[in-house]
Amino acid sequence: MSVNPFCQRCDSVLPLDITDNAVICRLCSLSHSYRDLLNKEIKTTIVFNVRADRSAAETEEEEGGGADHGPMTDRRCPKCSHEGMSYTTRQLRGADEGQTIFYRCPRCKFQESENS
Repeated sequence: MSVNPFCQRCDSVLPLDITDNAVICRLCSLSHSYRDLLNKEIKTTIVFNVRADRSAAETEEEEGGGADHGPMTDRRCPKCSHEGMSYTTRQLRGADEGQTIFYRCPRCKFQESENS
């Protein structure tokens, strides 16, 4: 016999505390007999989605070695002096601090970052 650890009315998880021989749902206040749950084993299973194999080109692009995507800016490459670099931004530091901007030269693939 399977035991349902969820409220029969609202499907929320039932608390572990027992009051007056009953387990009371904290969301809708429905009372459940503790005897229904007594000495029962509850098992759960978590299934993670397996990611399909990706091609080498997709992996390389995710790691920053693929085609140059993203917006361009009028920044000169310090390595080859090419005018125009693509950029992406990430929030790597605290939420109260600025973003980190990653620049990439489409010609020589030089990369640099700047904390704003």
